[in-house]
Amino acid sequence: MKNKSTLIMGGVFLLLVVIFLLTSLHPKEVTQGATPLFPGEKPVFDKFEINNPKSGLIVLVKQGDSWKMTKPTEYKAGKQAIDQLLESLTSIMVDGVVSSEVSEQKRLGVDDSTGIDLKAYSGGKQVLDVLIGDYTPDLSHTYARMKNSKDIALWRGVFSRIAIREPDDWRDKSIYSFNEGDITSIKAVDAKQTRDLTLSDSTWVYKENGKDKPVDQFKVRQLVTAIASLSCDSFAADEDIPRAGTIKPDVRVSFKIRNGDTHTFDVWNPGKDTNKNTYLFRKENGDMLFRFYEYRGAFLPVSYDKLKL
Repeated sequence: MKNKSTLIMGGVFLLLVVIFLLTSLHPKEVTQGATPLFPGEKPVFDKFEINNPKSGLIVLVKQGDSWKMTKPTEYKAGKQAIDQLLESLTSIMVDGVVSSEVSEQKRLGVDDSTGIDLKAYSGGKQVLDVLIGDYTPDLSHTYARMKNSKDIALWRGVFSRIAIREPDDWRDKSIYSFNEGDITSIKAVDAKQTRDLTLSDSTWVYKENGKDKPVDQFKVRQLVTAIASLSCDSFAADEDIPRAGTIKPDVRVSFKIRNGDTHTFDVWNPGKDTNKNTYLFRKENGDMLFRFYEYRGAFLPVSYDKLKL
C-alpha cells in the first residue's frame, strides 16, 4: 500500500510540474473579445510581399483575373495557394494581445529576425505590414505583431501554415488542363517499343509494336484523366539538370485531342545515382523541367503492366 501511495503522489506531483511548465512557458492570453483584422469592408488585395528570413522575398501580384509570382522568379501562381491566402486573411479574427514585452518577440517568432514579414496591398496601397510568428501549442492561434507595434496578438487559426511556404509551393503546378473526353489517342515511344492507345467509339484499343493486347478500360480511363489534368509534384532542382541536359529521354509521349492538336512530352525515369524515386518531365521544346514522385510518375511512360486486365 505504501508503494501504491508513493506512486500516486509521484503522479500528482508530475502532473503539477507539467501544468506549471505549460503556464509559465506560454503566457496567459489577455483577450478582450474577438475582433476582425479588417473591420468593415474587406480590402481587395492585389499584391503580397512575403519576406521569410530563411528563404527570402516572395512577391505575388494580381494580373487581371489571375496571380503571378514575380520574385524570386517569374511564374504563374497556384490558384489553390492564392485562394487559401485570400480567404484566410480576409476572415482573420484577433483574440486580443498575449504580450507586449519585447523579450517575448523572439520566443514567439515575431521579432524582426525570425518573423515572416507579410505586406499586403489593395488598390496599390499598403494595407497591412505584419510579422507572422509561431502557432500556439494547441494549434488554435497564430502569434502576430504589426511592424509598428510591440503588441503580440493572437490570430485565430493556424495562419502561419498558410503564409510560410517555400517559393515553389506558391507556383502553379498544373501542366495540362483538358477534359478526359478531349483526348483521342496516346502514343509512347522508347528504345524498344511503340505503345499506342486509340479511342474507338467508346473503347480504348491498345497496341504494342503493332500487336493488339487487351487492357482494362477503367485503368486506361484513369491514365487518360491523369494526363488530361496533369500537374507536377514539384519543380526540378539544380541536381536534376545534368540528367535532363545530357541524357536522352527514356520515353517520348504524345497525345492528340479532338481539335486535331498534338501535345508531346519527354520523360526521364528515376536516376541511377540521384533522385532515385523521381521522374523528370518536360514538354517538347519546353524550358521548364518538372518532377514527379515515383508513385505518381510511374504512369507517365504508359506501361502495359499498369493497364492490362
